[in-house]
Amino acid sequence: MSQSNEQPAYLRIADDLRTRIQAGDPPSGGMLDSDAVLVRTYDVARGTVRQAVAELERLGLVVSEMGRGRRVVGNAPGEPGPASTRYEAVAAALRQDIVSSKLAQGSQLPREATLAEQYGVSKGTARQALQMLAAEGRITAVHGKGWFVGGTQGALTRTDEVADSIRQAILAGDFPKDSRIPGESALAEQYGVARVTVRRAIASLEAEGIIKSRRGIGRIVTHSSQ
Repeated sequence: MSQSNEQPAYLRIADDLRTRIQAGDPPSGGMLDSDAVLVRTYDVARGTVRQAVAELERLGLVVSEMGRGRRVVGNAPGEPGPASTRYEAVAAALRQDIVSSKLAQGSQLPREATLAEQYGVSKGTARQALQMLAAEGRITAVHGKGWFVGGTQGALTRTDEVADSIRQAILAGDFPKDSRIPGESALAEQYGVARVTVRRAIASLEAEGIIKSRRGIGRIVTHSSQ
């Protein structure tokens, strides 16, 4: 009967590894022992070790690196140590932008390719940085849209906001049917966003059939105000 309250082996191992990590063994940026070593250390099945390591990943203490193993992120969830790899450096920069509210809650992060160009790293490195922040609970992936600061609630993108504003202007009669809407540069300046954000907003409205592109003219309103 007493065994029913006994903590599962993988959780006991995860707790022990977490204690070691918090004590700096291995330190932030260091590599966790391989599955084979952990199997010998704790005398358990490989599946049990993998469950334990998965728990550490869920807590944001380690992240997987393709072909290398698991790297220690920090001493405790949300308290990462100094950046010691390229992806950690990118994560640290983005983390600071989030903490300082430069990247507000619900705002969309740049795409992997944009981050890679911005920080001079590969797309894979940018992806690892995003995954690290996700493990810390700072950002969330929204299917088909990208990464957002915080949780999925309130993940209204600037693209959505711009598209909705233009849509409302059309429905209010500010842009009559068959009239031309302002160009991307003008809209980007008006809404204080990048041209790519305007381009996505316009693509959304085109998909709805509210506007359409006409060669040599631009985007024309196809919807009558009501």
